[in-house]
Amino acid sequence: MLSIQNLSVSIDTKLILKHCSLSVKVGQIHVLMGPNGSGKSSLVYTLMGHPAYQIDQGIMSFEDHDLTTMPTHERSLKGMYLSMQQPCSITGLQVLPMLQELYAAHTNTRLNNDEFMLKINPLLKQVGLAESILYRCVNDNFSGGERKRFELLQMMLLKPKLALLDEIDSGVDIDGLKLIAQGLQDYQKQNPQTSMIIVTHYRRILQYLQPDVVHIMKNGTIVDQGDATLIDIIEHKGYEQYEKRSE
Repeated sequence: MLSIQNLSVSIDTKLILKHCSLSVKVGQIHVLMGPNGSGKSSLVYTLMGHPAYQIDQGIMSFEDHDLTTMPTHERSLKGMYLSMQQPCSITGLQVLPMLQELYAAHTNTRLNNDEFMLKINPLLKQVGLAESILYRCVNDNFSGGERKRFELLQMMLLKPKLALLDEIDSGVDIDGLKLIAQGLQDYQKQNPQTSMIIVTHYRRILQYLQPDVVHIMKNGTIVDQGDATLIDIIEHKGYEQYEKRSE
């Protein structure tokens, strides 16, 4: 589904990703772990086409589509979704019409208000958000947990083929984490063809989701990968063991 080969990326001529390679198959869950500043968020932002990230070399393809020159909105329409670590507020844009437009753009189906409410209300319950949030402005005065659950709501509505989840478990309390993790677990069961790349510092969300592959990033490159047992090794030995590999 997704293939990254020898990817190097810079911002304002500063190299931030170096020779990264990975591939994701249909239905797989991949986890990106590493210390702060190791390049995890930069990798998923590059995949989604953030204009600040300049590709210096390498290949990115999604379902045989070349991503290197594809604009972000086309990547989204092809079935990619990014849950941002710090989603921005948009004062004046109400949640309900935004979600309606997102759904119409991705499905070529425009529902009336009653039809859309029948679709969105079960998802609101699933992520633990009140219906009243639909009549607020996007992320305006949302708590940290509400922002993350709203990101999850959008993913559930759009049903992407590839979900890039950048620290969707950070900044939430234990109850919020359980809602998010349970929502992802239920979503995966209902949509087994969806692949995920989850950026996280913690193993707590991985108690609910069993990753197929764990990638370790340090200093802008992928220094190790393996199955879920790699998480236990990191907890006991930390990232210092990879210092020489990332130089």
